[in-house]
Amino acid sequence: MNVKLIDSNYDFEIVGASYIGKPCDNTFMFASRKVEALVSNLKTANNCLVFLENGIAVDDELKNSHCFVFSDNPQLEYSRFSLLFAKEKEDTYLAKKYIEKNHIIYGEDVSIGNGTIIEPGCFIDHGVVIGNNCRIKAKSVIRNCTIGDNVLVNENALIGANGFNMAEDEDGNKMRIPTLGRVVIGDNCEIGAFDNISAGSGGDTVLENNVKIDALVHIGHDVFLHKNVEITAGSVIGGFVEIEEHGYVGIHSVLRNRIKIGKNAFVGMGAVVTKSVDDGVTVVGNPAKPFERK
Repeated sequence: MNVKLIDSNYDFEIVGASYIGKPCDNTFMFASRKVEALVSNLKTANNCLVFLENGIAVDDELKNSHCFVFSDNPQLEYSRFSLLFAKEKEDTYLAKKYIEKNHIIYGEDVSIGNGTIIEPGCFIDHGVVIGNNCRIKAKSVIRNCTIGDNVLVNENALIGANGFNMAEDEDGNKMRIPTLGRVVIGDNCEIGAFDNISAGSGGDTVLENNVKIDALVHIGHDVFLHKNVEITAGSVIGGFVEIEEHGYVGIHSVLRNRIKIGKNAFVGMGAVVTKSVDDGVTVVGNPAKPFERK
């Protein structure tokens, strides 16, 4: 979509959405006063369409590189633009065809690596990339996803689902913000049975190498799991959560959105984590607090 639809003074193409914390070239995003400090990240990108809350100061250098649209509700303006963008994407998607082979449904432009086994009943959507020596077990659904080598996806997993991200219009009615990103899974990862991994809303949901996820886990949109993270059964990880290397999440834990779990941190069984956790710290309880051995 061309940004001339928004401001005739700018002429560049928008190819997707990204997050103001990690902006990418030629994408659109929004920021409220709560995250005003993140606007400086735009110095690392070019040709972005940025919906900002009134009152946020923007220097001339950034104004020369990006198109800014100011309003009292930038999330709503972002949502409306994303609906237009998603409609163009959906029209292209609906024009594509599926084929069935060995009781597996494949979309167009699918890439499957050498030695990869896909069991009957799976659905592999348009543009999915799966690396070498992977095992995709029965009835799994994979959309909007790139998967590395030696990855195990257990039965009935859903990868690349819509994220749950809402805005409100002027009348207070809820409206869905389209999911425009992907899931990127590294090498040697494991995805449990009946897991739900949401695609990124304004970027990608990322699982780095050697991430291991047990059964019945929900991973929200735009989550970033670093190398060797382990998440056990029944856990819920909110959107934009980041878990650093060797982080561990115990059975049936809940992590609030937009928090960070540090390196080698340990979240105990059933914990409800509402605040970020420092490196090497163990937290337990509801709300979760640091655990000190006596």
